Amino acid sequence: MSSPSSLSTLAAALAEAASGEQVQSALDAAFPDGLSLPDAPAGQREALEVAAALVGAALARIEAQQEAREVRLQLEPLRENAARLQERFDALFNAAPVGIAAGRRNGTLVRANDAYLHLLGFTREEFQAGAVNWVDLTPPEFAEVDRDALRRAIGDGQAVRYEKEMRHRSGERIAQEVTLLPHWEGSEAVGVAYVRDLRPERAAALGHALELRVRGEELERLNAELTARSEALERFAELSRDLALERDPLVLVGRAQEIAVSLMPGSVCTYYEPQGRLWSLLSHRGEFRRPELLARLRLGLPRGESLNVDRPFETLAPYYQDAFDPATVQGAGSSISVIRTSASFPVRTGVQPRGVLVVGRHDQRAWTPAEKTLLETVVFNLQLALERAEQSGELQRRTLALERSNAELERFAFVASHDLQEPLRSVTSFAQLLVKRFGAHQDDPRAEQYLKHIQGGTQRMQELIQELLNYARVTAETRPATRQDTNAVTAAAVQDLRASLNAAGAAVTVFDLPPVVADSTQLRQLMQNLIGNAVKYRHADRAPVVTVTGEQRGPWVQIDVHDNGLGIAPEYHERIFTVFQRLHARDQYGGTGVGLTIARRIVERHGGQLWVSSDGVSGSTFHLTLPAAPG
Repeated sequence: MSSPSSLSTLAAALAEAASGEQVQSALDAAFPDGLSLPDAPAGQREALEVAAALVGAALARIEAQQEAREVRLQLEPLRENAARLQERFDALFNAAPVGIAAGRRNGTLVRANDAYLHLLGFTREEFQAGAVNWVDLTPPEFAEVDRDALRRAIGDGQAVRYEKEMRHRSGERIAQEVTLLPHWEGSEAVGVAYVRDLRPERAAALGHALELRVRGEELERLNAELTARSEALERFAELSRDLALERDPLVLVGRAQEIAVSLMPGSVCTYYEPQGRLWSLLSHRGEFRRPELLARLRLGLPRGESLNVDRPFETLAPYYQDAFDPATVQGAGSSISVIRTSASFPVRTGVQPRGVLVVGRHDQRAWTPAEKTLLETVVFNLQLALERAEQSGELQRRTLALERSNAELERFAFVASHDLQEPLRSVTSFAQLLVKRFGAHQDDPRAEQYLKHIQGGTQRMQELIQELLNYARVTAETRPATRQDTNAVTAAAVQDLRASLNAAGAAVTVFDLPPVVADSTQLRQLMQNLIGNAVKYRHADRAPVVTVTGEQRGPWVQIDVHDNGLGIAPEYHERIFTVFQRLHARDQYGGTGVGLTIARRIVERHGGQLWVSSDGVSGSTFHLTLPAAPG
């Protein structure tokens, strides 16, 4: 075949061929006699060359199509994966809690997530319709801020963070924090903005600021109250210092009124106590703008008809009137209207009300917490002052009464013991005469025994009276206390006891004793009583040993008298210092039971103390303190 129509048929068949087999079939159909280019005539040779070119092109096309199919097969999973990634990105983008938008310089938004659209009040449909333009929604004063941020983000290629405002579709201005990043779509720069709503944060900050303000106001109030209390306490410091000298209740009330008036400028202060059917004005301070008001108050106010005074007295609670009602003080007349603000306080001593303190101001303004605290502090301290003054006065009265009683008892003991000496000596003398004259010649032997009992009784009574006289002389016959050489005085006392010490075989050791300030005679009697007492109550199985030591302790000298005698049980450590108290029978140990009482009285007369320590078995130690002599 060599005609043009054959070549056209071949070309059409090759154009539809999709494989090498189809190419071969189309070629066989076009050249049923086969192809033999060398033997072909000249005319057929050109047709064959065209046919060969068509076959070559068909085979090349088929090969390219096969390669394209293979590439498509390889790209299909990638396209599916890319679609899934895009779908996932869109879901995450729209679900992000932070507003995200990508926009051009002219305000057109390329992308915007749901959070961004919700922040501005637009729907997805409105965004897709092009109704959202970020430039149009930005107030003019922030336009330059946006342009500068976009220039810096694109120029530096880094994120830029700043704050701005945008308008909600309703017109509300929304404070935002924007983080702007650059993005390129081809050669065009696009800004991607991450937008955070600042309204909740600023609302919280405002709430915190309001809370701080409230706390600050409360702190100021507490500070004002504390300052008021401190000021009132400072004013009462002087009153407390004078309390020991001042016991007149009305003077103390007046001092408190002066403090109240000084702390409340332009005020007057009155104090009432009930007297029958009236409230009697006992004290007042401050300048009354209407003298007739003070004159009327001095006449008294009717009880039961003066609420401003009755209520605090009955309820024991303050009564404040921010706007004073004249009807609460009936009987004061029209002049009371000059008072515009009032505060009344019960004044108690103990649990019972004593009177009422009233503070009135000429200007009308509500009582502040600080002012209430101040006035209540004044009243509280006044009550303490009154109670302490009463207690101090009562204590002084009791002390004076006790001192008078003690002085009378001491005088009585001194006089009685002195005056009893003479009749007792007469009785004793006549008893002795009776014994001498009739004792050996009585037919009844009991008569001599009775006479001896009389003689023994009068002798014991004489000893008791003498000890009682010695006890009274401790305070009745005193000498000025002077510096004493304690060692010399103690040595003299030991010498006074020499006979009894030798008889008992006692050993007395006196170590160096510091000098003291004392009455020399009483100090000698004191040491004699203590050392003699230690020898008297000696143990039957051992010779008495007495040790006297002493040391200075600050303004005092402590002297200890230790013995190895019987000891004293702890339950008797105080009893032994009571007058006429004995722990042993008279026939076992002599004495009157007054010696230790006199010793303690001497020590206490010098301002010191005397006590004993003992386990009741291995002896006793008597401790005493006396004023140390100046160096």
